[in-house]
Amino acid sequence: MKHFLASLAVILCTSAHGQERSSPVKDVTLWYEAFNRNDPALLDRILSEKWVDIPPAPGQPAGPAGAKQILVELTTAFPDLTITIQEILQDGSKVVVRSEIAGTQRNALMGFPAKNRKMAIQAIDIHEFQDGKIVRTWHTEDWMSGLHQLGILGK
Repeated sequence: MKHFLASLAVILCTSAHGQERSSPVKDVTLWYEAFNRNDPALLDRILSEKWVDIPPAPGQPAGPAGAKQILVELTTAFPDLTITIQEILQDGSKVVVRSEIAGTQRNALMGFPAKNRKMAIQAIDIHEFQDGKIVRTWHTEDWMSGLHQLGILGK
């Protein structure tokens, strides 16, 4: 009986510690929270100092400074910006996130003046993790649909 109880205690302690450890699937949500909360400090918690954005926006600085610039540009153009995670998948060190980016353009975006129109577009991000931090992000967003919704592109 003592052997059984000792084994059970080891199993329970191992499970409890496993739940406390962070995982890339849980950690990746910090990226999206940073944009939803307009909180660049969250990017410092999740991005490696050598983070690479693929493809970078025109004029975007390298590393976390580039992510912070994008955060400022998007939350300035869309003060009500939300990024809603719709699905998260993990394969090894890579985490794939399907999300929706939505907001109302209240300020200029890429030099285009605001028309106070709403936009909702799909995005797919692949984040590569190393030592608990995102080291590389590949992404694609449906900006063509977004620019149509904002009235920037004709019909």
